[in-house]
Amino acid sequence: GALLDVGEVSARTGRGKHTTRNISLIRLSNGGFLADTPGFNQPHLVGVASRELPGCFPEIGRRLEDGRCEFKNCSHVHEPGCVVRGDWERYPMYVDLYHQARDLEAKALRTGSKKETREGDSIKKVRKGGKVDVEPRLNRKKHRRTSRKLSKQQFKQAVMEDDWD
Repeated sequence: GALLDVGEVSARTGRGKHTTRNISLIRLSNGGFLADTPGFNQPHLVGVASRELPGCFPEIGRRLEDGRCEFKNCSHVHEPGCVVRGDWERYPMYVDLYHQARDLEAKALRTGSKKETREGDSIKKVRKGGKVDVEPRLNRKKHRRTSRKLSKQQFKQAVMEDDWD
């Protein structure tokens, strides 16, 4: 295992003091990585929709292999007959992140933000045979080519600026 700098626990907050000075990935013995970054001490959501959150927890996938939830659109938080709810180590974290995601989605709807922000940055597509693929959501305008009219306008503007020099 890697030796990491460890600071003392703050008497005021009851949390560890910052010791990380650079970003590093630490390989875990059971697979995966742990990201050690300055200033990061709590997991939080960035661009993950509440409906995508179960895909971030392998424990949920394993529980769904063993059984099926009673509801098709089960959030695994409050529905009766849910096979995911229960006593597993990271379930409280899942519930907390789920509520954070729902709060962010509600705020996005209230403030009228872009569809991409409200719905996350990936799309689930069901292929033949029921196979589910996840694809990145493309920003349509970002991938458009510049129109001929705009190109001509930009060219004329550049030429006029050069004439003034």
